[in-house]
Amino acid sequence: MSTPLPPAQPPYPQQPYRTAPATPGRGPAVAAVIVGAVPILLGGLWPAVSISLYTSSNYTLAGVVNAAFALFTCLIAVVALVLGILAARRHVAGRLLGGIAIGLAAAQIVGTVLSFASSSIASALY
Repeated sequence: MSTPLPPAQPPYPQQPYRTAPATPGRGPAVAAVIVGAVPILLGGLWPAVSISLYTSSNYTLAGVVNAAFALFTCLIAVVALVLGILAARRHVAGRLLGGIAIGLAAAQIVGTVLSFASSSIASALY
């Protein structure tokens, strides 16, 4: 009979298993981008709602609903701006997505402010 072979030895001595410290992921940055995209997506649907409001010949209601919608999307953009700033400042992994969220939110806020300013100026002139 043959003699059994000794168990194979690893070429290097075993090192103790070490885990890497837990680092937070890009969750807050992804949430900021999603929240920042919501006002833009709602803005794409708004013309259909706006047309139906103006065809009802109730212009006061249309103006009030339009202002409420603009304020709602501006508030969502402010939330996205805060989340984007927090995500960009926390970790390197969230800087790009945090910056994208900041850009989306800032564009929405500037657009809303300019829209209110232009309609206020137009109503004062005419």
